[in-house]
Amino acid sequence: MLKRSKLPKDPVLTHCPGMKMKKDEYYEPKDLVLGNKIQIFGRSCLIFNCDDFTKAWFKETLTIDMIPIELSKPRPLLKHDEVPPYLGYGSQEDSLASVKSLIMKPPKKDVQKIFKNDLHILRFEGKLVSANPDDENRNFIVSFYCGDDTIKVQEVAERNSGRIGGKFLDRNKQVNPISSQFYTEKDMVLGNLVLLGGYKFRLVQCDEYTQKYYEVTFILL
Repeated sequence: MLKRSKLPKDPVLTHCPGMKMKKDEYYEPKDLVLGNKIQIFGRSCLIFNCDDFTKAWFKETLTIDMIPIELSKPRPLLKHDEVPPYLGYGSQEDSLASVKSLIMKPPKKDVQKIFKNDLHILRFEGKLVSANPDDENRNFIVSFYCGDDTIKVQEVAERNSGRIGGKFLDRNKQVNPISSQFYTEKDMVLGNLVLLGGYKFRLVQCDEYTQKYYEVTFILL
């Protein structure tokens, strides 16, 4: 901030040192008492503490007790950038990447997990939890892909029911509103209520492969 030199109390800056018409008055040790403020070329600095040698020197030479001044700690400057809500276009990881970085980068995939669990697909029968009485008879197949933790929902429509079966929700990762984390196979347990794409589904049944997978892996069913 300042190299070793004499510090003027009221500096007058000129283009050439010889043009000064006023004699500078410099700071002396008596001006550097704890609690005093000094001006360092326009910057006001408070002297609030010193080392033990300086305290002993002031006590012996100037008979001044240097008592440190306790400063109140400033409040930490916390910056919190709110994440905008997911609009439904693309995956949530892609949308979050556009928030974290100006130049978007594709989310990193767990390649080892994909190679190990890509063939494991857990299929459940789901019932739509809704206040509409017509939704009680609707049947859905909720598929959980263990390779990348994505979920796909398909509707099974009976003939002459007036509904078109097929894809209901695209294969994508879904956030568990309770844990604020993506759903994993541990959350897909019979009887659980899962929130997928704004719809509530109750997992009521599963196929034989899914049941054996849980018996061997988690022993939950």
